[in-house]
Amino acid sequence: MRYLFGLIYIFSAILALAAMPKYEEAGMVVFENPSDVSNSLLYFGLIIAFTAFILIAVRYSKVLKAVIYFLIFLSVFYVLSPFVGVMSIVIAILVVVLLAKKPHWLVINFSALMLAAGITAIFGISLEPLPVIILLTILAIYDIISVYRTKHMISLAESVTAINAPMLFVIPRKDGNAYMGVGDVVMPNILVVSAQYFSNSPAIGFIKPPALFALIGGFLGLMVLLYIVEKRGGAHPGLPFVNFGAIAGYFLGLILF
Repeated sequence: MRYLFGLIYIFSAILALAAMPKYEEAGMVVFENPSDVSNSLLYFGLIIAFTAFILIAVRYSKVLKAVIYFLIFLSVFYVLSPFVGVMSIVIAILVVVLLAKKPHWLVINFSALMLAAGITAIFGISLEPLPVIILLTILAIYDIISVYRTKHMISLAESVTAINAPMLFVIPRKDGNAYMGVGDVVMPNILVVSAQYFSNSPAIGFIKPPALFALIGGFLGLMVLLYIVEKRGGAHPGLPFVNFGAIAGYFLGLILF
């Protein structure tokens, strides 16, 4: 389980990096001034609003599914279009149909992967590393509170699982399914894309050192998180591990290169 989730984490980052030029070309930038740290608070506000929307809209599953299916269609189209061109429209329609008619765990994971890569690419080119780091710190604290204190993040996970919404990655096991939130993949990898997009460092192959080390740091944080989950069981906030791992890796990359 640990290594499968790890592969999903890394592959999502690679997809986001590959799709980044397409999003830039399409002008899909959220914030006009990517260096403005107040953007971090705006993003946090968007997350709170979207979380509230899901918790309310789950009572009206058809509305929630329609919104999610639309987001999945856009994500699949934009993520795959650099690789397969107009065929991405056909694939996007097929994925949404399968998700609606037969939500197999592989379809859910593929949809979640496309959604994660799309969101990561959009916000990665919209925020410079400093606002991202501030955002990741805020979200790590929020994740601890929402899992251990208010527990509304657990309610959110249960709600999206009940309607087979691709907001969680799923790995079937004999003793019950294992889950990883899309947010645990998206948030730290936003720093990876941001470091790649805004850094002036020379690239090593297809990736720049600050981005590479942020990816490695987030991956190691995920491995620690999954080890704790396997040993202790129960629900645990993922963002403190992956976010601070990515931040530490980013700064290490800056220092070394």
